[in-house]
Amino acid sequence: MTAPTSTATVATARLPFGKLVAWAGAGLSAAANFIILGYVAIYCTDTLGLQAAVVGVLLLVSNLCNAALALVAAYIVDRSPETRWGKARPYEFAILGIWLMTWMLFSTPSSLGETGRIIWVFVTFITIQAVFRTLLDANDNLYLARAFYGRRVYAKVTTRSGIVTSIGAIAVTVTLPMVLNAAGKSPEGWSTAIAWFAVPLAIIGMSRFMFVKETHLTADAGAPPVKIRDILQALKGNRWIFAIAALQLFASAINGAGAGAYYFRYIVGDLGMQSIVLGAGIMILPSIIFLPVLMKRVAISQIIMIGAVSGMIGCVINAFAGASIPILIVGSLFTGLALLPVSYLAAVLILDLCSYNEWKGNRRLESTIGAIVGIFTKIGAGLAGAFVGLVLTLSGYDGTVETQAPAANATIVALYSWFPLTLFVGVFVTMLVYGRFDRFILPQAQAELEARDETASENHTHVDLVPVPPVIVGGPTGIDPHPALELLEAERLDDETPKR
Repeated sequence: MTAPTSTATVATARLPFGKLVAWAGAGLSAAANFIILGYVAIYCTDTLGLQAAVVGVLLLVSNLCNAALALVAAYIVDRSPETRWGKARPYEFAILGIWLMTWMLFSTPSSLGETGRIIWVFVTFITIQAVFRTLLDANDNLYLARAFYGRRVYAKVTTRSGIVTSIGAIAVTVTLPMVLNAAGKSPEGWSTAIAWFAVPLAIIGMSRFMFVKETHLTADAGAPPVKIRDILQALKGNRWIFAIAALQLFASAINGAGAGAYYFRYIVGDLGMQSIVLGAGIMILPSIIFLPVLMKRVAISQIIMIGAVSGMIGCVINAFAGASIPILIVGSLFTGLALLPVSYLAAVLILDLCSYNEWKGNRRLESTIGAIVGIFTKIGAGLAGAFVGLVLTLSGYDGTVETQAPAANATIVALYSWFPLTLFVGVFVTMLVYGRFDRFILPQAQAELEARDETASENHTHVDLVPVPPVIVGGPTGIDPHPALELLEAERLDDETPKR
């Protein structure tokens, strides 16, 4: 295994297709799990017979616990020692825990009483969200920074692997509603259906761990372990963190409301028809390719603002679509297009904040910054789930019947259209404020950091160095904070030696 390379010495990075596909496997697995968990609410209300308000509170409390533990997980990851697999990479094993507990969640024993079912759902859901997913989220940005190098490369990785992820996610999105519709409200049917998805997706999710090594050292490599005062200092000097946190809160609330399943079961009359509408999303996949190109000309904040406008248009279309599948497809294309920039450029936004920390003389704290933003992601999803559950209960929703009352149906329509419309307005306003950082402050910070890197590289070229054996990650001697500087310099001297 080659030693991690100091990022100061690497100007560009090639993206092998195999490595890209392997990286996408974890994203596909996570996206599929997110899609499946989007059916927790309707599973609890219609299959387990729990009150919608109770389910909403369960989701809120679980997500708040997840948020509370996010910083703890990030602190653990940032302080993790180097192992034979690297620093962030070992946490990929959390994927296996996520899928095991997901299957257990949708296999709640029907023999349990109402209190027993509530406890079972709460314990399994909180284990998924607050333990395994929290650790996986905490390692993600650090893993990206140590496996690849450069802002443009990060964007290419997230967007190009996002195409692979999206194709797989659409496959899950299309097949899952049909399978669940066939399962009806049967507890055994839901358990079997989820098992068929969980096993292969857990295997696919481990592809990143198996094939993508940590090959670059970040600026924090070789520094003392992260301390609480490092985190507080970074937070105090970087108020833009909270703009991205607000962005993720709104975006996760849009994704986490879970009103779509109710809409198609009771307004359209067939949950399986959701497969057709969501499957049409494959038409917008090519737009992902253009995100890195747009980044050359337009700030990310502006890209997301354009997407938010698209989302507002889609929500208005959905409000008047009724049971018309063609109109619902058009609405879903607009809302799907709106969420692409947030989904696939989130990692770039977080690493921009880390670069700003470095520019200010603070620790980068990739995992910690990601966790802080992740806290608001969990809060957004939890609040949205609680809001949907409460409003449904107040409208007279009853999951044990086949047809809902007019008031409940009107509420479902509003939750599917007008509620996300208000959230897209929040996304637009947030990015309008963040634009000052994105368009004016960040370019200056990046230019100065690149100048520092060039200066550091030039200083090393004046020192005659000899080749040294590579340091193995997790080997007996641990990791040399700057092994690649010596190796690259030795290679340069070899290249400059006159050929005879």
